[in-house]
Amino acid sequence: MSNQSAANQLSIECHPIGEMITPFTQKFGIPRQSSGLTAIPGYIKMFPPYDDINGFRGIDDFSHLWIMFQFNQSIGTTHTYSPLVRPPRLGGNEKIGVFASRSSFRPNNIGLSKVKYSHIERVDGETRLHILGVDCLSGTPILDIKPYVTYADNEPDAQSGFADNAPVPTLIVIFAEDVLTQLDTCNLPETHTKSSLLALIEQVIAFDPRPAYHQKPDYQAQNPNKTYHIRLFYLDIEFIIENNKQAHIINIQA
Repeated sequence: MSNQSAANQLSIECHPIGEMITPFTQKFGIPRQSSGLTAIPGYIKMFPPYDDINGFRGIDDFSHLWIMFQFNQSIGTTHTYSPLVRPPRLGGNEKIGVFASRSSFRPNNIGLSKVKYSHIERVDGETRLHILGVDCLSGTPILDIKPYVTYADNEPDAQSGFADNAPVPTLIVIFAEDVLTQLDTCNLPETHTKSSLLALIEQVIAFDPRPAYHQKPDYQAQNPNKTYHIRLFYLDIEFIIENNKQAHIINIQA
């Protein structure tokens, strides 16, 4: 049997062990990587039978975890396999091989994130694994959870190609006075304070969620008053960009 024939007959089933619950209810605004985004909370709601708390015995001894998930919104689209993709870090113009990227359009739509472990708890009959530094859409299926092991996973001399430098905040986020008043009237749940939501909004937008071509000076010149919308939890946030340096939050609605 040829290798091609064997590959065609091989079938692997993956069953989600839980789902990610995050502030991100739409794709726009989701960070491209989770590293350093400590103000972005989330948790994994475990499915039976994987919600047995015994499966997490010893997890408190680890500070970080690897989360394997499925890009479920990339499944069932008209997209077919392509060996070349356009990474956002390269401005969306240069093509590289899909296996030299972290594009969501992959043969098996599998993603990997390193997150900071917070705590685990049982709430209303659910097992919830709380983490920080989340970069997934809410509802993302979780395939596996593994501890981050420093001696094995940390390679100080590793080379990272086009993504050798970590992304840094590029926008100064400014809240209009009336926006702060709007947030006071949003009837925040007990789990979300005004200060924590402001920190979340600031951190997400400071990393500039706009498409790469929107960040170019000529696009800015042609669209000086373009309004962007980002949804975090139950809040719809509107902002505009000035001089590619400042993000002005002009409206927040529940």
